[in-house]
Amino acid sequence: MMKIYYLFIFIVSSVTYSQNFVIDYKFSIIDNKDEYGVIGFSITRLITNRSESITFSRNIDTIITQKDKEPFIEEATEFNASQYKDFINGKRYSKTLFPKYNLKDESYSIVWSLEDSTKTILGYPCQKATGSYRGRDYVAYFTSKIPIQTGPHTFDNLPGLVLEVYSTDNVVHFKAIEIKETEEKIINPFVNQGREFISWEQFIIAYKEYFNKMTNYKPEEDTIYIVPNRSIEKYF
Repeated sequence: MMKIYYLFIFIVSSVTYSQNFVIDYKFSIIDNKDEYGVIGFSITRLITNRSESITFSRNIDTIITQKDKEPFIEEATEFNASQYKDFINGKRYSKTLFPKYNLKDESYSIVWSLEDSTKTILGYPCQKATGSYRGRDYVAYFTSKIPIQTGPHTFDNLPGLVLEVYSTDNVVHFKAIEIKETEEKIINPFVNQGREFISWEQFIIAYKEYFNKMTNYKPEEDTIYIVPNRSIEKYF
């Protein structure tokens, strides 16, 4: 009888945490200290389980009035796949601005320091963690009540689901606004597209060449090309 009891508990636990969750985050990035930063507001939708995840993003209608600058206007869009993560092999896939290449990033892992500070988000108790990632310092809050070691973008590798993360320079901010279970399947949309894969290091080299080319380009009169050198990551 004792063996049957423990087997039952194992099955229930496996079903609970092998199923997929969908988490919607409100995302903002406001990096406008010069013309090489970016501004954006969107909803990030993460569908995940313990072994993989896929992220979709959609812009939301936004108008920002900036002193001595033209108003920033962003129109709402539909959800589009932005990245896929394979936790088992430590790989992140996404599209790039280069039409021949997709990204396969194997160097995005973050080393976190856990702290005692806590807060509650959407009814889940969350613990604080701090870490650095590609040019910015971050604070994250994760819940061990959902023991899936992932979060939005590349904010993984904590003992629970990340529900909020923000940069200490007040530029980047993700915060969960809804969590639910889902039967939606997870697939990698960036394979079998006929594109080559480049690493993060190769992407940075290619992007810097593109940046230099575009910033030195002399367009027609009344035409302006703005190319950022940073987003969530600082490229160089």
